[in-house]
Amino acid sequence: MSNHEDDVVSALKRGADGYLLKDMEPEDLLKALHQAAAGQMVLSETLTPILAASLRENRPSADRDIQQLTPRERDILKLIAQGLPNKLIARRLTITESTVKVHVKHLLKKMKLKSRVEAAVWVLQGKNG
Repeated sequence: MSNHEDDVVSALKRGADGYLLKDMEPEDLLKALHQAAAGQMVLSETLTPILAASLRENRPSADRDIQQLTPRERDILKLIAQGLPNKLIARRLTITESTVKVHVKHLLKKMKLKSRVEAAVWVLQGKNG
């Protein structure tokens, strides 16, 4: 895999739920693979600045007002930012996994975000008000 900005951003815009670099320590790679297998978002730490720069350049956050989300969508967005997969979000909120998927689809559309990873980065950067 490449750590070139265009490759990372392109993969995530196309819906990838994570991106790992081949120069990771074996223990970190194994941990990340287990997380990915459990449905969690995985991202090499060195990619955070690349994603942050891309989001600042390409995605005006003025259109993103967290208040346009329903309370349930806000709850789900926070749990996505914690790296939880849909199944665990459903359990935590005592709703079905398919209901979580619908909420995720709606919140991504409302916030003009392309993926769960982009949503998580946006929340973690504190752009959510």
